[in-house]
Amino acid sequence: MTALRTIALVKQVPRGDLALGADGRLARDGLVAEMNPWCRRAVTVAVRFGRAAVITMGPPSAVDVALEAAACGVEETVHLCDPRLAGADCLVTARALAAAVTRLGPADLVLVGRSSIDGSTGAVGAMVAELLGLPFTGPALTLDLDGRRLSATLQHDGRTEDVTITLPAVVAVAERSCEPAKAGQDTWPAEDTVTRWTMDDLDPALPTGRQSPTAVTGVRPVTRTRQRLVLHGDPAEQAKKALEALAVTDRPPTVALPVPAAHRLTAGDDAVLVVSSGHDRSATRALLGEAAALAAGPVVLVCPGIGSADAGRWGADEILDLTAHEPRPVAAALAESFRHSGPPWAVLGGSGSWERETLARLAVRLDAGIMSDLLAVESANGTLTGLKPVGDGGLAEITGLGATRIATLRTGNLEPRADRPPGTVPRRELVVPADPAIERGGQVVEDDYDALDRATAVIAVGRGVDPAEYGRLEPLAALLGAEMAATRKVTDAGWLPHSRQIGITARNIAPDLYVAIGLAGNMNHLAGAGRAGTILAINTDPDAPVFAASDVGIVGDWREVVPALVTELRHAAAR
Repeated sequence: MTALRTIALVKQVPRGDLALGADGRLARDGLVAEMNPWCRRAVTVAVRFGRAAVITMGPPSAVDVALEAAACGVEETVHLCDPRLAGADCLVTARALAAAVTRLGPADLVLVGRSSIDGSTGAVGAMVAELLGLPFTGPALTLDLDGRRLSATLQHDGRTEDVTITLPAVVAVAERSCEPAKAGQDTWPAEDTVTRWTMDDLDPALPTGRQSPTAVTGVRPVTRTRQRLVLHGDPAEQAKKALEALAVTDRPPTVALPVPAAHRLTAGDDAVLVVSSGHDRSATRALLGEAAALAAGPVVLVCPGIGSADAGRWGADEILDLTAHEPRPVAAALAESFRHSGPPWAVLGGSGSWERETLARLAVRLDAGIMSDLLAVESANGTLTGLKPVGDGGLAEITGLGATRIATLRTGNLEPRADRPPGTVPRRELVVPADPAIERGGQVVEDDYDALDRATAVIAVGRGVDPAEYGRLEPLAALLGAEMAATRKVTDAGWLPHSRQIGITARNIAPDLYVAIGLAGNMNHLAGAGRAGTILAINTDPDAPVFAASDVGIVGDWREVVPALVTELRHAAAR
């Protein structure tokens, strides 16, 4: 295999629970810092493919991740450290990193982690690719080199896909792609082996952190006081007491809000563009309803495979049909079209890989910020604010400050709206060229990704439940109408799909009821379930940490406790 010139972009993140300070930035004081888990995989791949370099951007302490990378086989390390970059959002960060890559020299392959545990935007890699004029793909589970072509299997939300990409390129690496690069501090080289740059070494005209087009403008606490009732003894008696304590009742029916009336297509309106891959019709419907509720002007849908009648009922006032769908040329074509029609007030998309890359590239072209992985969006006085979970269980308020606001949403958290009356929605075509650098192969659908976000009840399993016995949980799941979820160790073992993982590096959900079975209660896992209305835990270990984070805990063998719960639930339903 011919050695490549590779550059990995890595980040230092705090270890443990994350919280926002009064300035809207992550509170890092007093926390142990380490290399972002996904970035460790990027370093492993960079070293594997050839002459590797690493660039990290951050405060003085971030030099540690460069030193650890060097101990893992990286030949050249750069630390971009400048107080003017403090508080940089995705776009400002991407511009600085792209400038650093350019200065370091031409690379065959630029590698990034899929995301980071402290920001979880997944947008920086695609933004860097757009700024460098390169193709992008990811998150990659496997990578194989054949000359100047790289074959990859991508891990999307609920599905995998085979692609081939022409080098040079930017590639995001999936968490399960390889072993993480790690080295003990006693093996690190001296700090003076790391090259240190400031903005003056790159381009003093680069935007600073204070010029970021998005900002955290507040934090909404989501405080839940858990009962922490722990029950011991006979499983049948425990089950009865648990249900009494939880007051499990039928969820009251909700009334769907209507989709607002259609807008006329007139010049100068503040349009909202909805960009959806079309893989999930329910996701497209939810996005259109949300856009229609926000818009002071027409809602324009960009989505393959959605008919005019459905689009109109769900909230679209116009459909923009694309002749091709690769993210790089799509973003370019959309940006060019805005030169004639004017940019939209906002662009909304789902959180799938296609939407992430398309909107990240579009943000670069529009010099707009991107708010990623939001649970909800709100509009007031012409601004768009998104709500995003943070590690301490609160919700960060993120506001778009530019002329166009761009956001990706977890569509499963959006309540579907009642349809509009049927009507005719006009369509127009946008010519989009192909991207010769990307060749797509087959896809394998693994899961309904939004099911966990929609679920009112979730049963989460740890390594304490043998996958051969998952069938024993089906009666309980059926009675509760519950979806299955899991810890990282379970999905790493392939017992449940990757898209079912709950935790700080995975899914963050808010069901009415969360039933934790056979899991110890690692804080990284529980961070993803902290917004649950009620938590019921079942574990044989009375000292398991999960009980401290639960409303009701049952100490016992789940094989005995679950049938007892099923019996009590059936009795309650019959009364």
